[in-house]
Amino acid sequence: MIQTEVKSLGNNEHEVHVVVAQSEFDRIYAEQTKKVMQKAKLPGFRPGKTPNGVINKQFGPQIREDSISELIQTHFIAAIESSGLTPAVQPQLQIVPAPEEGGFAFTMKVTTWPEIKLNALDKLKFETTTVEVDDADVDQVVTRLQKSQVKFEAEAERPAESGDQLHIDFVGSIDGEEFAGGKGEDVPLVLGEGRFIPGFEEQLAGKKAGDDVMIEVTFPADYQAAHLAGKAASFATTLKTVGKPLTAENDDELAKMLGFDDAAALREDARTRLTEEAKEASHQVTREAALDALLDANAIELPEALIEQDVKETAVRVGQNMKQQGLEVTPEMFKDEAFNAEIRIRSERGLKLSVLLQEVREVGGLTLDDAEVDAEIDRQSAQYPEAQRGQFKEWIKSQQDQMASMRDALLERRCVDYIVSQAKTKSVTKPLSVWQAEQER
Repeated sequence: MIQTEVKSLGNNEHEVHVVVAQSEFDRIYAEQTKKVMQKAKLPGFRPGKTPNGVINKQFGPQIREDSISELIQTHFIAAIESSGLTPAVQPQLQIVPAPEEGGFAFTMKVTTWPEIKLNALDKLKFETTTVEVDDADVDQVVTRLQKSQVKFEAEAERPAESGDQLHIDFVGSIDGEEFAGGKGEDVPLVLGEGRFIPGFEEQLAGKKAGDDVMIEVTFPADYQAAHLAGKAASFATTLKTVGKPLTAENDDELAKMLGFDDAAALREDARTRLTEEAKEASHQVTREAALDALLDANAIELPEALIEQDVKETAVRVGQNMKQQGLEVTPEMFKDEAFNAEIRIRSERGLKLSVLLQEVREVGGLTLDDAEVDAEIDRQSAQYPEAQRGQFKEWIKSQQDQMASMRDALLERRCVDYIVSQAKTKSVTKPLSVWQAEQER
């Protein structure tokens, strides 16, 4: 019913010429004609009773277009299977002139994944890194907690000063008229944090609970609400409470504030979390070194169509991630040469690694079983309180995309471990604090 002929265009691109028999074209055309006939309402004819000649004269171009669409949909999969090719991206279709003997013809430009021969992994050389937790790392965590864990104790006669927490009611007005969004009740405010309009907090310093204060400020010229930008405003403000900041005086007191029995339990918990972070840091640093070495040792030429599709998908993902982080995404950003160059670099690296890691999996016979997936779910659930872990496990197992990502990540981890086991490596250790400082540069 169909005939296919494959011609290589080079660099994993192919043209598949497909010919559908005239009898098949006639069958599909007759079906489409019948569909149109049953719906057509033409003067002088009952629906379904209009002669074929009239239908073809009135709707011929539409019937031909529908027939071509149906032919391609019906025979597309069979044509791909017949070609023996596995498309890496959606094939590009083009209708071409039919052969002299009749029928219908179209071509498909098919891009396939590159086929490579993996160079020997035991020739790779790179450093494996172990990130270690020491007492200084634990001390830093306790110190940060000491500074961040602040409680506020209201004092009736306390003059407000920097670091105090106030609760205020306020009504804002411009030229004597209240404006939308300018009113608040029992709003918490820590003096010195600078969360309010410049000049607002300073006029509350020294005031006490119960004081009424008329605060005079000017909205910044670049204020996000354009109708307020640059305008002078008055805020009739009532100071309801002034809270003195209280911090733990020692590690035991801090531990109790955080729900631990004592400082030893707090430090043990901190060390456990840091150890987990260090373990992941060790893997990530070593992973990058292993994958860089793998890329350097195996040159791959990617088909342009594959890169172009991945660049589009990567740009969309980057935009979505930026929006989720509250960042502005503009059309101009996607036209920026530097942005697009960076996206292309990421895409090419990701695609090449996808090809190479697939080869590593085959060479190493690496697979993943359900027990490993369950162990990973158990590991991830441990970050939640014990009472919520069962609920997390049920939820994550119901999320197909997240489960697929988890399996991909676990398989990639096995690949990296396998590469490390085969390559010539040099061990390096570094404190967690050093690794953290490197990430902040």
